[in-house]
Amino acid sequence: MDSTHRRESALDAQSVVDTAVGTVRQLHDRNRLLFWVAVLNVGLSLLFAVLMQVDGRTVVGRNVWTKPWKFATSIAVFTGTIGWILPSLSLRDAVERRVSRLVGGAMVVEITLISVQAARAVQSHFNTTTPVDGVLFGVMGLTITLNTAVVAYVLWRVVRQPPSLAPAYQWGLRLGLFLFVAASLEGWLMIARGGHAVAAPEAGPGLPVINWSLTGGDLRIAHFLGLHALQVVPLTGYLASRWQRVSSRGALSVVGAVASLYAGLTVVVFLTALQGIPLFTTVPTLSMATVFAGSFLSVAPVWALLILAPTWRVTERIAASPLVAVPAALLYAALVVPRLGSVAGEVLSPSLGGMSALLATDAGATVAWVHFLAFDLFVGRWIYLDARRRDLSPLVVSPVLCVTLLFGPLGFLVYTAVRAVHSVSLGE
Repeated sequence: MDSTHRRESALDAQSVVDTAVGTVRQLHDRNRLLFWVAVLNVGLSLLFAVLMQVDGRTVVGRNVWTKPWKFATSIAVFTGTIGWILPSLSLRDAVERRVSRLVGGAMVVEITLISVQAARAVQSHFNTTTPVDGVLFGVMGLTITLNTAVVAYVLWRVVRQPPSLAPAYQWGLRLGLFLFVAASLEGWLMIARGGHAVAAPEAGPGLPVINWSLTGGDLRIAHFLGLHALQVVPLTGYLASRWQRVSSRGALSVVGAVASLYAGLTVVVFLTALQGIPLFTTVPTLSMATVFAGSFLSVAPVWALLILAPTWRVTERIAASPLVAVPAALLYAALVVPRLGSVAGEVLSPSLGGMSALLATDAGATVAWVHFLAFDLFVGRWIYLDARRRDLSPLVVSPVLCVTLLFGPLGFLVYTAVRAVHSVSLGE
C-alpha cells in the first residue's frame, strides 16, 4: 500500500474518534446545563444497571431499580436532544436559559423522586398508599406537566418565529416537538385511569426490562413511541435537508411521509391498547445455543475482508475504523449485563473451581466465546493495519490472520515473530 493509502487509513480511523469526541464537546458547548443533566443520568443509568444485579427486591413483580434505569436512560436521551436543538431555534438567550433551567430542573426532580421510591421499595407512579407517596407522586406529576408546558412553548415559538433552518429540518423539528407534546399529554390519561394497563393487571406478565404487558393493553407503548418522535422526526428532517440528490420539496416530502407513518403507528398502538389488546403476547426468546451459533456472524464479514481481500480499498477503509468490533462488543454487553453479578464475582475473585463452574454453563461459555470474538477481531485488525504499514505481503499476513482467528494469542505471537524477521531483513 502506498503512502497515500496509509495516510487515508490513518485519517479515517482518527476521524471516527474525532467525530465522537467532537459531538460530545459540541453538545457541551451548545447547552452546558442540559449536557451535565444528560451526563448525570447516563451515570445513574449505569448505577441502576448494577443495582438491578445485586439488589433482589421487587415492586409489583419487577426489580425495584428497573424503573429508575428506564427513566434515567430516557431522560439522558431527552435532555441531550433538547440541549442540542435549542441553540438552532433562534430563541433569545434569556428564553433559552429559562427553558434549559426548567427542563433540567424538572428532570433532576423526576429522577430523584423515582430513585427515592425505588430505594424505599415502593411504587413511584400511581401510588397514593400513604400521604408521603401521594405527595411524591403529585410532585412528579407537576414536574412532568411543567416540562410538557415548556416544550409546548418552544414549539409555539418555533411556529410563530421560524428559525433560519432548511425547510425540511424546520418541519422535522415542528412535527417532532408536536408528537412529543401529544405523547406527554397521554400521561394524564394514565393518571386518570390510575395506571397504564387496560384489561390486565398492572403487575401482570410483561416483556423483559421494559415490562410492556403480554396479557392486555398497555398505554406506555404509544407513550414511548410518541416521546421518541423528538429524536426520529427532526433527525429525518436534518438528513433529508442534506441529501443532495433530492430537491427541497423532495426533502419536505420525506419528512412528511416519515412523520405521518410514525404518527399513524403511534395512534394505532394507542387505540390497540385502549381496546385491551396486547401488542406482544409472548416473550421473544432465543436459545443460548442459537446465540452461540449466530455470534460468529458479528465478526465474520470483517474477517473475510481482512483475509480474502486485504488490498481492496473498501477493506482498508473498514479496517481503519476501530468500530469493526462494536457488533461483537454489543452482543457481549447484552449477554453479560444480565449476569453481571455472577460474572463480576468470578472476575474480581477468580478461582479455578468458580471459573470452571461458570464456563460449564451454556450462558457462561457463550459469554466467553463472544469475548474471544470481539478481542480476537480487534487484534486481527491491528495485525492487518500494522502489516499494511510495513508493506508485508498478503500471502504471509493472511495465514497469520487465520491463526489469529482460530487461536487468538497464538496468532499474535506468530505475527510478532514475522514482524521481527521482516524488520531484520530491512536492517531496521
